Amino acid sequence: MVRYDHHATGGTRLTATRTTHLIADEAFRALITRHTGWEPLLEPVEPAAVFAPAAPGRDLASPAALLRADAEAVAFHGRDTELADLHTWCVTGPAGTAVRVLTGPGGQGKTRLARRLADTLGREGWATGHLRSDLTDHDTHPHNLTTLTTSLPLLVVVDYAETRPRLLRDLITTLHPSRHRVRLLLLARSDGAWRKDGLNAPPAVRDLLAAAPATELTPLNPRGEHSARPARDGGADPTAGRVGTFATAARDLALLLPRVPTVPDYDWTALAVRLRPPDDLAHPRYDNALTLQMAALATLLQHGPSPADTDPGDSLEEILLLHEHRFWESSAEAPAYKLGGLPTTTLGAAVAAASLCGASDKAEAVAVLRTVPDLPTDRVQRTAAWVKGLYPAEPDHYWGSLQPDRIAEYHASHALIDDELALTDVLPAATPGQQARLITVLARATIAHHNAGRIRDSTRLLRILDTDLDTATLDHTVLRTATAALPHPAPLIAPLAARLTQALVQALSQRRSAHADPAAYEPELAASLSNLGVRLSEAGRRVEALTAAQQAAEICRRLAADNPAAYEPDLADSLSNLGIRLSEVGRWDEALTATEQSVEIRRRLAADNPAAYELDLAASLSNLGIDLSMGRRQAEALDATEQSVKIYQRLAADNPAVQPGLAASLSNLGIRLSEMGRRGEALTAAQQAVEIRRRLAADNPAAYEPDLAQSLCNLGIRLSEMGRGDEALNATEQSVEIYRRLATDNPVAYEPDLAQSLSNLGGRLSEMEWWDEALTAEQQAVEIRRRLATDNPAAYEPDLAQSLSNLGVDLSEVGRGTRH
Repeated sequence: MVRYDHHATGGTRLTATRTTHLIADEAFRALITRHTGWEPLLEPVEPAAVFAPAAPGRDLASPAALLRADAEAVAFHGRDTELADLHTWCVTGPAGTAVRVLTGPGGQGKTRLARRLADTLGREGWATGHLRSDLTDHDTHPHNLTTLTTSLPLLVVVDYAETRPRLLRDLITTLHPSRHRVRLLLLARSDGAWRKDGLNAPPAVRDLLAAAPATELTPLNPRGEHSARPARDGGADPTAGRVGTFATAARDLALLLPRVPTVPDYDWTALAVRLRPPDDLAHPRYDNALTLQMAALATLLQHGPSPADTDPGDSLEEILLLHEHRFWESSAEAPAYKLGGLPTTTLGAAVAAASLCGASDKAEAVAVLRTVPDLPTDRVQRTAAWVKGLYPAEPDHYWGSLQPDRIAEYHASHALIDDELALTDVLPAATPGQQARLITVLARATIAHHNAGRIRDSTRLLRILDTDLDTATLDHTVLRTATAALPHPAPLIAPLAARLTQALVQALSQRRSAHADPAAYEPELAASLSNLGVRLSEAGRRVEALTAAQQAAEICRRLAADNPAAYEPDLADSLSNLGIRLSEVGRWDEALTATEQSVEIRRRLAADNPAAYELDLAASLSNLGIDLSMGRRQAEALDATEQSVKIYQRLAADNPAVQPGLAASLSNLGIRLSEMGRRGEALTAAQQAVEIRRRLAADNPAAYEPDLAQSLCNLGIRLSEMGRGDEALNATEQSVEIYRRLATDNPVAYEPDLAQSLSNLGGRLSEMEWWDEALTAEQQAVEIRRRLATDNPAAYEPDLAQSLSNLGVDLSEVGRGTRH
């Protein structure tokens, strides 16, 4: 800041004060905050072209705008531990570049936490910023990332990291040679191939990504968290923490509602004081910070002077969209657009098209809008400009999007479900970048609908995608981006993921054949084949999955032979996947060989770089335990599994993202201990696995319900071994219930598991001497296994033989017992 002194003696005096000194002054910050409503922030000048503005979004044109992470409408709270952990990671340790990954569902608070971290470090003299969200892998002009080079300590936050894996690698390639302190914080819905695949990045960049700790952001107010406030029955109130969070959100939102032009004048602050939270505040959905804020905003608006006309059971997204309609309608009538008279459904379809596709320029926007039914041709241009005015875009982009993402995904998906848009029309009109974004949005919406209990919506959306992709032509760059961004694990969208990954493999194979240097495509092709094996297996197509895994391993062996330093990690991955695929089709000896080779490589890699490869080693050791057990080498199997559990337990102490792997390893440990006759310890391990997987499945059923069903089935066996028949039956019945539901939606993937669970249920029922029910369960298992064994005798004939033996026992006992 430069000041001109009019009263200087002896000439004119200019006084310059560093902005860093002003920001460090608490009185100055308080003055700015009092007069603007937001704290002043520093942002570096040189990288302004690649960083999003640091200041909070102040254009509160509609109620939904209050929920944007950059609006910071609700005071930051409750993340002191996470903030301190990230701050320590930034300021300690050696100089140079370090990478960290923060995952969690949309609305969990990842972006808000990262903004707080950036603000804190900015006041400590760091250069900080969020990479603009509109910079993608599909941009036609290269990004000038060298503007990020600085001698200052630097924090770069990359949101939506899973949707732009190549840009991410370019960024790390630019920054990693720095001798100064550089920290990259990557935000994503889930970890997966977007981080782990090489994608032709230099080895140093691959190692940085592989070694990056992936931490899952836990709920702000998880179930069971409570204060000392008693409930009416005298016990502790399990929702007390959420009640306080709801009240805080309502109070803060009420302060800003008067700034929203479409909201009527009202004493919102007084309303917030007397507002009651929802009756179902104990529901798992309120683990999510955004859900609580959405509930607070919807409750305020619905108790204000102009509530929306809602139906019982309407979701929070639907209620807030009804209020958003008023914003659309009033702005459409403005003289600049002259769209009065267009139905709200047509306006909504235009907003949905923007949410699905985005647009980097007016031509892209107009092309997509031409697919909106009932939008007159002479109004397309004005409608494009109207959408542009609704939701401001990042620099160099034409359209922004309805925010937050959860509301945008809900609205865009319902435009397709309710036939307000046709995917068969939108896909051909979209550019490759728009197509990749569209697929990502719809995949996320499918999972969100399922996790919210809107099963009909998720099923309908998957059917639309499956049908309409049949006629779509997708460029390999679309397939590359879309497959990398798909969450994993995600059994719900396994058929979609397999379809897209298979198309990518075909496209890469064709490009390799036509290229002057076919070897240039082999690393990416190998990674895609390995991912294809995983996705096909999740979809139940195990024989095809094995073929893909074999092809991936063959290419990786060749690459690693020529350049072991660069490609041994890929070889270990492909061998691990190959071992799993071989075991799934009953080829246990070959599976053991592949898994042993994977363990050998990963032990060596983990010895040199434990941060990058210990988790992979733990997974391979757990798989090795299974393969050794099938070879009747039980003592060795137990040793390998115990090694796996020890690694997972040590890493899980500091990183909740390791919990899924720990649960799988504990589940396997229970089986291995049982095989050695250590049944009490086996039961403990099985119980721990179920406890973890119940928690995971409650937060994300689409990803973790199959694992929970498996662990419940194992728990039933362990309880039976300990003579606890009633509990064993209960656990097994829960397993069957989940598998029945999963097999109804995807029989190819889940009928083998359903058959196993039904057979176990028959065993539990026969132990209780309820022979009729046992017979029914075993007959159902036999029916499924006969069909499976016909297609793949090597994998399923042993199981069929066991079920037939059980069936014989049940038939001989029918009529001797009656269930009471």
